[in-house]
Amino acid sequence: MTDPLLNIPRLYTGIAEWLFCLVFILFAKKRLKGIFLYLGIAGFCGAMIGFQLLAGILPLSLWIPGMIFAFLLMFLFIFLTTKQNIITSGYIAVLAIVIAEFTASFHWQLYYYFVHSFNINFVYFSDILLIIIYGGVFFAVYMIEARYIKKGLLIEVSQSDLLSFVGIGAMIFSISNISFVSANTPISGRYPAEIFYIRTLVDLAGIIILYSQREHRLAVKSRLDLNAMENLLNKQYEQYHISQDSIDIINHKYHDLKNQIIAIRAEKDHYTREKYLEDLENSIKYYEAQYKTGNEVLDTILTSKLITCLDNDINVTCIANGKLLDFIPTMDLCSIFGNAIDNAIESVLKIDDIEKRLIKIAVFAQNELLLIRFENFYLNPLEIYNGNFITTKKDTRYHGYGLKGIKSIIGKYGGSVSIKTDNNWFRLVILIPIPQSNP
Repeated sequence: MTDPLLNIPRLYTGIAEWLFCLVFILFAKKRLKGIFLYLGIAGFCGAMIGFQLLAGILPLSLWIPGMIFAFLLMFLFIFLTTKQNIITSGYIAVLAIVIAEFTASFHWQLYYYFVHSFNINFVYFSDILLIIIYGGVFFAVYMIEARYIKKGLLIEVSQSDLLSFVGIGAMIFSISNISFVSANTPISGRYPAEIFYIRTLVDLAGIIILYSQREHRLAVKSRLDLNAMENLLNKQYEQYHISQDSIDIINHKYHDLKNQIIAIRAEKDHYTREKYLEDLENSIKYYEAQYKTGNEVLDTILTSKLITCLDNDINVTCIANGKLLDFIPTMDLCSIFGNAIDNAIESVLKIDDIEKRLIKIAVFAQNELLLIRFENFYLNPLEIYNGNFITTKKDTRYHGYGLKGIKSIIGKYGGSVSIKTDNNWFRLVILIPIPQSNP
């Protein structure tokens, strides 16, 4: 227990804690920008390494308070440089400190092994090994987090999630470090090699446990996303059938009203006749709100949505060659156009000035590609992060599935979805290769 190689250099511990906070910060939305972000990163690097060097000369009685303070530094590093809330920052800090403990322990375990087993101890050997081990673990964690981002699993945790994570982290940390505090426990190691082995193995098990929880969250979220998107698709499909029936009734009523207008025009009294005509013409504006694009499904969807727009003083412009959509099944068309137009309506309804409640829809072919474009004017600021919208709604759990559903459907046809915002115009652009058999 007196072997000088038993203790991991505090410099390496400080580097590990800083490095594995940084890997999570890279994926988070930043609170600090530009030079202030870099200064914050550099400042916390100095603070965390400096504290670890100071902790190395403190008495053993202050070991627990020292580790708590080291964790608080990691928490502050994450919280002050990113827009994560307190709960999420604590959650990330727990994961970061366990990974840092594992990496530092694994690196020093290998170094101890090579020094004692093969007498390898040339200048900078520990530093070279550090670069390899720290770099390898950093890359592995980076790729794992990139996968979560690609899957759309932003870190959103509740207070109970945090308490669970803190409890697991504290247990892992206590068991992995108990041999350094006392050798007189049932789970303590008594020889340097087994002390390192226990610490590294326990930390590795801790990482597996913590990431298993996140994998479970990903699986649950994937099921919820799938169910939500299926519900939205079915909802749009049901709305399509309801709208189709309603439009058949509207067409019949439209012709009846036209005949009534003819009869009213025969009215002798000029003022009475004009009053009847004005009332009737106002009442049939909904019946005239019909599109003839060449695709019956699209016509039904556009007509039903336009009626909603007329009721809410929303100006809609649509130029569409519906025949280009013949290769897309009805349910997919309902989901694409229904969700996109509903999102546009929801956005423009937030605008008080009815002159600015504008929606544009276009469907046309360009270079053997089907191009579908939805545009709407907006005033409230929009935030996009990693290709997803950050909603301002209080309940974010069931928001955003419309756009995810559209992306999922377009992916089936080898297409792409892009979003652009400029000059207060939101643009959702869909590109799909046109099948050769499609006219």
